Amino acid sequence: MVCMVLASFFGVRKRANHKADLANVNMVMLPFVAVVLALLIGMLIFGVVHLVVDGVSSSQGF
Repeated sequence: MVCMVLASFFGVRKRANHKADLANVNMVMLPFVAVVLALLIGMLIFGVVHLVVDGVSSSQGF
């Protein structure tokens, strides 16, 4: 289910795989998995940006 949600986030799903996944998906868990993965991706992006900005600001000498 995680692979299905990640593929839908990035839009790289083939129609045959999409239909096969919809036949086997648990519709109750799908929104929870999607929200958790969206939060994880958001935190990952925030952390990378924080590391880049923190590294740049300390090297300027201000």
